[in-house]
Amino acid sequence: MKRCAVIGSSGFIGYELVCQLMEYTDVTAVLVDRGNESELISEEKIFSIGRNARVVFLDEEQFLSENEQYDTIFICHYYDELKLKGTTKDMEIKDTIFNNISTKCKDLIILLSAKNELSTFERNINDLSENLNSNITFIEIPSLYGPWEPSSGLVHELIVQDLGKRNDSKKNVYGSNEILFVEDVGKAIRIISEKELKEQKYFITAKQCMYLPEDGNFTGIQNMVDGIKFSQMRNYKGATPFVIINTTSIEEGIQKQKQQIQQHFHLY
Repeated sequence: MKRCAVIGSSGFIGYELVCQLMEYTDVTAVLVDRGNESELISEEKIFSIGRNARVVFLDEEQFLSENEQYDTIFICHYYDELKLKGTTKDMEIKDTIFNNISTKCKDLIILLSAKNELSTFERNINDLSENLNSNITFIEIPSLYGPWEPSSGLVHELIVQDLGKRNDSKKNVYGSNEILFVEDVGKAIRIISEKELKEQKYFITAKQCMYLPEDGNFTGIQNMVDGIKFSQMRNYKGATPFVIINTTSIEEGIQKQKQQIQQHFHLY
């Protein structure tokens, strides 16, 4: 049985990845301050996983001090922090912490954002990893929507607005990035992690890319859905594509996100 650790397990993609992995392997879910919207939301996510025999929760200090070995460690919280705060300021990893993490695993998988927003962080990791034995794989993921999207996310804002029967104009915070459903991306990351021979860098995309006009403003979910555009699978030099053939429809994805918001409306 393989063992994995997810650093940033209560963030947006971090939480989804724990949910995907715990169906197949033992998971240590590492809770960190970065990339979390609030303590209440973090606690609710932990509660929703419940007493799963395959999941152990640790805080960052406990994880760094323990003497356990893992097959794969995922670093998710830098992506989540970027999407939450919209800036890469003060986003670096200390060499002592990175060395500690890398000695705990065979494979280290680091999630990056599209448009090279975390390129400085990526260079930082490459510089630190020159003399290490761990295999390092970068996975670049696009903008995400779905259950537990941060409240600053466009789909979240529009659902909340529709539930409150308001029609304020909301800016497209995804920019020109491809948009994918978080569960589809979580599954893709898990599949990549299971490969015996991995490329150094992947980017996750769909056979048909979904995106919104970069400067678009929307007054409701239906208005946003009507504004969606599609293009062929995007190309990217320097990384291997992982193509999701059958993506969740925007209607089904929005419905799942709406159900989660209604269930936990008191948190927002």
